[in-house]
Amino acid sequence: MTLPTSVAGFLSAAFLTAAALCVVSLWRRRGRHEGAAAASEVNHVVMSVAMAAMVLPATMDLVPPVAGAVAFGAVGAVWAVRLVALGARGRAMGSAIGGDRCAAHPTHLLLSNAAMAVMYLAMVPSGGAMAGMGAGEHAGHGGGGSPLALQAVSFALAIYLILHTVLTVGTLVRSTTTVAVTAGGGGSVGLGTRVGRAVDTPAVQLGCQAVTGAGMALMLLMH
Repeated sequence: MTLPTSVAGFLSAAFLTAAALCVVSLWRRRGRHEGAAAASEVNHVVMSVAMAAMVLPATMDLVPPVAGAVAFGAVGAVWAVRLVALGARGRAMGSAIGGDRCAAHPTHLLLSNAAMAVMYLAMVPSGGAMAGMGAGEHAGHGGGGSPLALQAVSFALAIYLILHTVLTVGTLVRSTTTVAVTAGGGGSVGLGTRVGRAVDTPAVQLGCQAVTGAGMALMLLMH
């Protein structure tokens, strides 16, 4: 199986755009974020940059697969601990669907980091060439580990991300309609303010979340 260069380029651009939007969001909300929310945005930036590197042949080996799997597995474990802690305290966490793209929902962050760890694990037996990514060739699953188990986990995570994307698009359509009714007003504002407001709109926040989720699901299915 192959991933055409044009598709790899599109995915890389989408992931880098997602990273940039999270950086802008983090900067705009500095001083107003609680620690978990800021950590989630940093986590999204790192995941997006890592995926952008993963799909391009020139940078796909930038992060050693074992190191990437361990790092994202550890981050996922941290979000799992937070999820259990919040549940034990009876804290309402809201829905993992349709929130701010960089919001600190531990369930979505846990599964997203798990997906990253699985993608890096898939690179280990093939000597660092993720199947189908970037230049094109799908490397076989060599020795070590349990390929069928890894594929099953990849498929389950991909299904979650696809469902999350579909539901996010539905939320995007509804929220965009609401914004269209309530938008308006305001005098002249600076370019920075206009860019910041654009980043905060549901169309950008949720649209980017949908594209990123779909891209991550595609990468899981292509490995």
